[in-house]
Amino acid sequence: MGGSLQEADTSQGWITAVDAVSGSVRWRDRKSRPVVAAVTTSAGGVVFGGELTGDFIVLEARSGDVLYRFNTGGPIGGGIVSYAVKGKQYVAVTSGRPSPFWVDKNSGSPTIFLFALP
Repeated sequence: MGGSLQEADTSQGWITAVDAVSGSVRWRDRKSRPVVAAVTTSAGGVVFGGELTGDFIVLEARSGDVLYRFNTGGPIGGGIVSYAVKGKQYVAVTSGRPSPFWVDKNSGSPTIFLFALP
């Protein structure tokens, strides 16, 4: 694509909730690094996301409040999958080495984490 990359100490990212009808922004959750992981919503009113810091996060869909945070030990840059088995909801997230571009000093081993919702 041409050009060059210049890293900045001020890089950041956002997870933003947008009203599908009006197009207005409902809330924004600022991150200290760019957000390259998938963002997944559920019918239960939560939003799942991941950060390059290694944090898997669960946000309240209406307000954007952080309900849960878990550090996986490696950057999160892949998909987040939610599914149910026998009425119980699970969430799977990949962590570690999303690409050569996004790897920091502590890249973490490629790992899949599986969470069960109460």
